[in-house]
Amino acid sequence: MGRISKQLQQRHILLLLIILGLSLFLRTYQIVDRLGFDHDGDLFSWIVKDIVIDKHLRLIGQLTSADGIFIGPLFYYMLIPFFLLFRMDPIGGVVPITAIGVLTTLSYYIVFSQLWNRKAGLIGAFFHAVLLSSVYFDQRVVPSTLTNLWTIWYFYTLINIARGNFRPLWLLGILTGLIWHIHIALFPALVAVPFALLVAKKRPDKKAVVLFVIILILTSLPLLAFEVRHDFSQTQSLIQNFKTPHNVESPGISKLNHVILKVTGNVVRLFFYPQNPPFNHKLLLVALLLSPVLLNTKKLLSFKEVSVFYVWIFGVMMFFSFSSSILSEYYFANIEVIFLASCSLTLLFLLNSSRVGKYLVLGLLGIILVKNMVFLVTYEIYQKGYSERKAIANYITSDSKTKGYPCVSVSYITPPGENVGFRYFFWLNKLHVNQPSSGAPVYTIVHPIELAPENITFRSGQIGVILPERMPPEESLKKSCSGENANLTDSMFGFTR
Repeated sequence: MGRISKQLQQRHILLLLIILGLSLFLRTYQIVDRLGFDHDGDLFSWIVKDIVIDKHLRLIGQLTSADGIFIGPLFYYMLIPFFLLFRMDPIGGVVPITAIGVLTTLSYYIVFSQLWNRKAGLIGAFFHAVLLSSVYFDQRVVPSTLTNLWTIWYFYTLINIARGNFRPLWLLGILTGLIWHIHIALFPALVAVPFALLVAKKRPDKKAVVLFVIILILTSLPLLAFEVRHDFSQTQSLIQNFKTPHNVESPGISKLNHVILKVTGNVVRLFFYPQNPPFNHKLLLVALLLSPVLLNTKKLLSFKEVSVFYVWIFGVMMFFSFSSSILSEYYFANIEVIFLASCSLTLLFLLNSSRVGKYLVLGLLGIILVKNMVFLVTYEIYQKGYSERKAIANYITSDSKTKGYPCVSVSYITPPGENVGFRYFFWLNKLHVNQPSSGAPVYTIVHPIELAPENITFRSGQIGVILPERMPPEESLKKSCSGENANLTDSMFGFTR
């Protein structure tokens, strides 16, 4: 028996290592060529530069889409060692992001194994490792990329509280304090905490509560310091944002229908991306919402756990149904862990039910893996990201230095919002860049190249460059280049000192 148990454990560890290997491969396949770099790229790089080069210790990160509300600075401080390792090149950002993605896969295994068993852990980890929706989400170098890691450990904490185990309360303190550093859209998920305490039918001991409060205060210190220093400006802005309508859609039934559409789209994208299944998408949502009840009848979930699931899901949905905020798919990303847990436990039940069920589950997981691997390897990316923007900035820098221009200016022929992702590379190249009205030689960046194909001298992917048409007089050029570097002084949306 001991030998059999050891063999099963070795096989189990091997499967986990394979899943982690898949998670790493899918998240790093052609990572440099596929890395996006637009306004968010300029923004996180500029903030890291502000901390490292300009020696500005920050209490805040970027400004969010909600006026007056910022993201916490933790993400940007996390990037600093990797920027330094890569000589301030923003490609360094993919290292911690990739590590977080693989760590999240491992976390799914640990959490599901702790709450249920190791088979559930392997299934949950497999889903997070290979579902392309999760893969692409984990590849974005933005603060909200930590959402999947946050939600799986919040899930763990919540279920333990519902079961009457209050030892992870310290972890809830950390997670609550981290919301400001990731995205405030995670805040409504906390509605499930008091309900979990209620169904636990017991009180946490004083030691656990005190530890929770202390850790919550410690993790919230940057926020508290900023608010005290700035007369609680973010708190006031948050209240004002809830009061002020941001679109024509009134909170209520019509907004609830919109929320249901967003949640449905998220569920379909989570399990089927990039395909669009040919059945009624709402049926999938209904099936996933009903699956915890079925799992309860099979003794895989307790009534407490099922009720906490529903309070979490519907609490988030109702919050945004009555909120005046413009809806985003991201606002409902935190409930996807519940759907993954329900799906994992359903497959676990089938796996243990019979030999036929075992083959069905293994066949389904195999199909998901092959489908996603084939798509990832064969998909032709639209080339307008990190590599292309860096190559364009390098070309302009090289050409201007060859021609002896002390400074240049840059104009754009692009759709709205595509004239971004170049400023940090210009700074990295030590290029003095002014506005076209300054009189400096004008390099024109074209994206996509179809907008002006006949004039393009250099292209990288779908982005091209048109060289200056004329050389300004020497005196005019000197005057233009003697002033401030507009690339450094012009405002950047979302960046605040």
